[in-house]
Amino acid sequence: NSAKIIGEHTELHAQGYFVYDSKKSGAVTVSHLRFGARPIRSTYLIQKASFVACHQFGFLERMDVLGCCEEGATFLLNSPHGPDEVWERLPLKVQRQIIEKELKFYVIDGYHVAEKAGMGTRINTIMQTCFFAISGVLPREEAIEKIKGAIKKTYGRKGDAIVQMNFAAVDSSP
Repeated sequence: NSAKIIGEHTELHAQGYFVYDSKKSGAVTVSHLRFGARPIRSTYLIQKASFVACHQFGFLERMDVLGCCEEGATFLLNSPHGPDEVWERLPLKVQRQIIEKELKFYVIDGYHVAEKAGMGTRINTIMQTCFFAISGVLPREEAIEKIKGAIKKTYGRKGDAIVQMNFAAVDSSP
């Protein structure tokens, strides 16, 4: 949905390229979202990222999440640990990468926001809202309007209760 929102509602060209794990439960999906002023004419995995989001804290122990970050990139982490305690909980390698690459580091407890909105552990909409808030690709209110439009389109057939839960999650995201 983020690639669609950027491609359809900005002057930017956008492309989403996704790498899926073969397992269903606990599987890893790596999303490569590229956008810019010039047309994107080929597909390839991003080697140097300016924005990286990690939706599961445990991935920091299992893989090199920040290896592709360019210097000064933005790192958004979903964490059960709040801003006052998250640093001590990060693996040392991750701490070093944040410091050495001078990353802008943001943290949210997406699971807490999802739970309060009645969505269980579904955090994609929350993380998407954070991406748009941090990246500035669209003005905040316009981004929220477009995210809610995508929610209606994606989940509308599942009923108004699902749509409203997602809206609540968007509205509760920082």
